[in-house]
Amino acid sequence: MTAPVDTTNKIATSQLFRRLWQDWVRREWRALLVIFAFMAVVSALSGAYPMLIQHVFNALNAMNTDLVWQIPPFIIGIALIRALAMYGLARQVALLALKVTMNIQKAMASHLILADLREILAAPSGHFVSRLTNDVNLIREALVRLVSNLIRDSLTVLVLFGVMLWFDWLLTLMVLGVYPLAMRPIISIGRRQRHGSRALQEQMGEATALLHETIKGGRMIRAYGLEDYEHNRTSQMFSWLFKSHRMLALGRARIDPILEVLGGIAIAGIIGLAGWRVLSGNIDIGNVAGFITALLMLAQPVRALGTLNTVLQEAGAALSRLYELLDTPAAVVSPSQPVLLSHIKGKLEFEKVSFRYGDAVTLDDISFTISPGQTLALVGPSGGGKSTMINLIPRLYDPVSGVIKLDGHDLRELDLEQLRSAMALVSQDSLLFNDTVRANITFGRLDADDEAVQAAAKAAAADAFIGELPEGFDTMVGEEGNRLSGGQRQRIAIARAMLRDAPILLLDEPTSALDAATEKQIQEAMQALAKGRTTIIVAHRLATVRHADQILVIDEGRIAEAGDHEALIKKGGIYADLCQSQHFY
Repeated sequence: MTAPVDTTNKIATSQLFRRLWQDWVRREWRALLVIFAFMAVVSALSGAYPMLIQHVFNALNAMNTDLVWQIPPFIIGIALIRALAMYGLARQVALLALKVTMNIQKAMASHLILADLREILAAPSGHFVSRLTNDVNLIREALVRLVSNLIRDSLTVLVLFGVMLWFDWLLTLMVLGVYPLAMRPIISIGRRQRHGSRALQEQMGEATALLHETIKGGRMIRAYGLEDYEHNRTSQMFSWLFKSHRMLALGRARIDPILEVLGGIAIAGIIGLAGWRVLSGNIDIGNVAGFITALLMLAQPVRALGTLNTVLQEAGAALSRLYELLDTPAAVVSPSQPVLLSHIKGKLEFEKVSFRYGDAVTLDDISFTISPGQTLALVGPSGGGKSTMINLIPRLYDPVSGVIKLDGHDLRELDLEQLRSAMALVSQDSLLFNDTVRANITFGRLDADDEAVQAAAKAAAADAFIGELPEGFDTMVGEEGNRLSGGQRQRIAIARAMLRDAPILLLDEPTSALDAATEKQIQEAMQALAKGRTTIIVAHRLATVRHADQILVIDEGRIAEAGDHEALIKKGGIYADLCQSQHFY
């Protein structure tokens, strides 16, 4: 891919499309050759019609009846050949545009999958969905128009102008003097369209995010009686979209009338001048008929070229958003020459680690060490930074200062894939994909066999409810696992982590959605799983961390207390107060 450019609103549309050509289109050179061949046939045959009309009128003028009856079969033959070429052209252009935009969507999706989590969470998901759908659709339409209109219609215009020049050079000069008058208002309209199109695409992203919230939040909306509130929000959004679409539609609507008026002026002038030249004996009636035929045929490609600028300007706004996304470099990447560990023991060290979201400090000067095989518990008030500490270990984020080490190596020196393969994560949201139960468990280890999957499910106390599902392990769990209860989703997530069999376990509220009986089963399973593994567990239910080797109380981004359960109870501080509030000692 070419070097990134500063994709702002001020970037020329031509520069954006030049980059589109270099990055995506030119690699399809075989398809382009076929397209150009079809274009040549369509454009060349466009010039045949005026020539035949000239012969017809000259034959009529000379009373040559034989020629009059010979020409219609030629016209039918030309029409058939041109129709086949037009079909082949439309088909190849559509396939080219679809393939190019498919590759763009793949690149955008890949970027989002590998992008920093901070970048993804900074904007509503609807903004990214809009770029993958609405923006790409604009680019696809522009590609079709660009190839079909700019090249085919330009060739057709050149052929027709050549034919017109052959008929009569004076009439052709008159036409050439009229059409350029339309360029200035068309270019001005196109610039306004690009600005309006970018604003519309931003609104489409907001609308997608709003609709996603409305659909996903249906339970809360109904429970709190927010139907009218949501109706007003969505109605206002659709009103904004209507105004933006209306502005763009009115801009497009101005193009054809401008060209129609100029075309009428050109034809009126041509008929007047041609009539005078015929009466003066300077031109044959057949040449005039052929010239007017060519002029009428010229109207469609000229009109298409006139509206093309508007389409390209709107697509230019989409391209600028596309490259803004693709040109944003990932901050969390593997080093060019990573340290590869032959065996991961699991020793973790935080050395003066700090982290912030924007201007808000989340972690401040955190230091501790976990030896291989130990269990560390992170407890404390909500919002203290416990989950952030979990997220820093697999490098979902990097600290703004300080160092995190694994087996004595800075995490930023290690291969990112090897680092994350050494860890299993269970988070409180227990996200599942819209796939089967089996697939969601095997995401922990894609090469696992059925026996290993079933063993992991049993260890996570999930085998009983899985056996009661309509298709057992082959049951689809629905979007985000919405066909299962919260506890069932969490047990599948725990089974996934157990199947991974990683030396480091990261447990962020792993039993938050479980009932007491199931939680006890899971705690026993996780205690067995944690043996010989470095385990970090975030928990609000302090019964789950009683047996941890070390407990850190995190409050407002700092380590407020540290020690084991007994020592912290004796200290009588924050941890002891939390235990007392949960009636747990």
